[in-house]
Amino acid sequence: MNSARIRVSMNSARIRVSTRSVDPADADDFWRSATRPFFVTDRIDPDTSLEGSITALSIGTSLIGQTTFNAQKYTRNNRLIAESGLDDEYMVQVVLDGQLSGNADGVDFVARQGDVTFFDLGRTWTADAEAESTGRTITLLAPRSLVEAESKGRSLHGTVLRGVPAVVLAQCMQSVVLALPHLDPDAAAGYEDVVASLLRVSLGIAEPDLSPRPDHSLRDRAYAYIAEHLSETWLGPTSMCAALSVSRAQLYRAFASDGGIALVIRRKRLELVYRELTRTEMPNETIEALALRCGFTSKSQLARSFKDFYGMTPSQARTHGRRTIGDPSIARLHRRLEFFSP
Repeated sequence: MNSARIRVSMNSARIRVSTRSVDPADADDFWRSATRPFFVTDRIDPDTSLEGSITALSIGTSLIGQTTFNAQKYTRNNRLIAESGLDDEYMVQVVLDGQLSGNADGVDFVARQGDVTFFDLGRTWTADAEAESTGRTITLLAPRSLVEAESKGRSLHGTVLRGVPAVVLAQCMQSVVLALPHLDPDAAAGYEDVVASLLRVSLGIAEPDLSPRPDHSLRDRAYAYIAEHLSETWLGPTSMCAALSVSRAQLYRAFASDGGIALVIRRKRLELVYRELTRTEMPNETIEALALRCGFTSKSQLARSFKDFYGMTPSQARTHGRRTIGDPSIARLHRRLEFFSP
């Protein structure tokens, strides 16, 4: 998402989504569809239907609310990242009841009651959500630029905060969720600044427990440069170092937890190709022309990379896939979730 994100005020349109609003026989399909922008949801116990609810409100460019769940498995894969348009967002969750455990792009995590988790929605992850009865979380969906600015540029994907930092942030987010229904839209939007401030405090307290990372400005500038020049075949570490006036070592360190800057560029290009191939109104463009337009040197280079990344060829994606989630904005996401409200 770029800096021109739409700032939305829709406090009057509170989202309420629950499997209790549908016939039990339809609960699985309903919940899978409702949670589809975030992850592919499956049963853990094959004999127990999926159950859950989402209650949320927007605050500025973010969305915050409470979710409930029974035992479920979540998977965020490369295809869903491209479809959802949420690749520049973070999901921050306070675990109120139950437990989340899994792997965030190579980082194992376990989050229990009172912990706070961070997931980069531009990267893959899997998680098992378990609860003795009903699990609950407070969930914040916020721009990467906001979250990583408060973390001084660290990639927080798979991070679990515990102890005092988690308590500070959890209490803030719970207070915001309780206050929002009683505020007018303008006041609700202002609470995004409150959350950002508490993120800064909580992550600052946790500083000794987090590996050092470069300040956020380099990552922000790099992401902006990639977005501006993604279609250029010359875009790569060498050109970026020159344009951003940094050394290759500095650039590598800034994106080491992402697998390196070259991998970030490749992933962004492939996501762009996938979105173009699966648009509802796809222009009459050859895959070779699309490859060149998205920064690949040839159709064959795109085909190899695309198959490795998505497990299908570009032609198969065009034939079988159609983007059903929509453009990357909180406003669009809000409207999608409203669709599932009774």
